[in-house]
Amino acid sequence: MPKKKERLQPLQIYQLLPRTNCKLCGYPTCYAFAFALISRKKEPADCPELLLNAFSKVVKLLNEHLGTGQVIEGTDLVIDKEKCTGCGDCVVVCNKALTTLARPAMLVHREEVPPVLRIVDGTIQVINWDSCKRTLKEVSLCSLCQEKCPFDALDLVTSSREGEDEEEEW
Repeated sequence: MPKKKERLQPLQIYQLLPRTNCKLCGYPTCYAFAFALISRKKEPADCPELLLNAFSKVVKLLNEHLGTGQVIEGTDLVIDKEKCTGCGDCVVVCNKALTTLARPAMLVHREEVPPVLRIVDGTIQVINWDSCKRTLKEVSLCSLCQEKCPFDALDLVTSSREGEDEEEEW
């Protein structure tokens, strides 16, 4: 089994970028662009300076760490189908976590919660995002599926909770 990669943090990505704050990517600073890369709102190719030969190694490194997955519309989940083997570890851990909510000094059990994920045709699929704990405002963000995936095929990005301002999150 391949070793899981350490996830790059925004400051680490920022340090790899040109740091010119040219705004050609659509963001006011390279640091803001680093967050956009992590949340998959932008790709390395969206920075014109990264297209220069001098940054070819940086682009390769960013693509390796960010993968080829896309954010599943309406969710916080990125699935890299090239890495997913359909092992189902994420499904098992998610299903176990779904029915229990940790609140200060107590556990609350949710009854009959439909599963969030399922293996379909040998790869992971989101079948009911509304069941995910990440959609509940009063619960801290769960990341068990991402943590359990032995192949780094899952990644969780900026919360898509209704009514939240994305800028406040960063």
